[in-house]
Amino acid sequence: MARLICLFGGTFDPVHYGHLQPLHELQQTLMADIVHIIPASIPPHRSTPRANSQQRLEMLALALREYPDFVLDTRELEREGPSWTVLTLQSLRNQYPDDSLCLIMGSDAFADLPTWYHWQDIFKLAHIIVIERAGFEKPGRPEWANDYRQEDVSSLRNSTCGGILYVSLKGVDISATDIRLRLSTGQPVTGLLNDEVITYIHQNDIYSELN
Repeated sequence: MARLICLFGGTFDPVHYGHLQPLHELQQTLMADIVHIIPASIPPHRSTPRANSQQRLEMLALALREYPDFVLDTRELEREGPSWTVLTLQSLRNQYPDDSLCLIMGSDAFADLPTWYHWQDIFKLAHIIVIERAGFEKPGRPEWANDYRQEDVSSLRNSTCGGILYVSLKGVDISATDIRLRLSTGQPVTGLLNDEVITYIHQNDIYSELN
């Protein structure tokens, strides 16, 4: 049977428990074999991160000490140009030709998927797992998604790509934007992100001022 490999990308500016705790819950739900955490170098769908690539990478390395089953994947940081997801998936498909690849994203990002570079090719490379936050109003599922196979947890390993799985998780109401604002105004962030990451941020004076 194919292995189930989850892929979670983002700017992680900074990485926080709103990223990692739901992902850990999802890993347990899916019984995923591997989880790749993939920091973007030049995110094509959002503004340039406040922290530079090296700082974001070092913060992730500290945070992932709590999650030893997660793999810190630097391929987008090592690639020149925009961090197009389809290129990342092509690289991962070459690495894992026979396994089930599952790209994880939130429902808001999923709704915007048709604006992504070569978005339809993503389904030729991976499944998509859409996280819907339990207890929050669910955005309408886009009509175009009906053209793709709907999966359940037990069937994800039966094919390598091409399906969509909606998963409801309790989620953690934390945002990187709020954390950056708190840090710039001297408000506490304890409990929102890893203590070692907080120390690193203060030592390197990363978010003390916001333009």
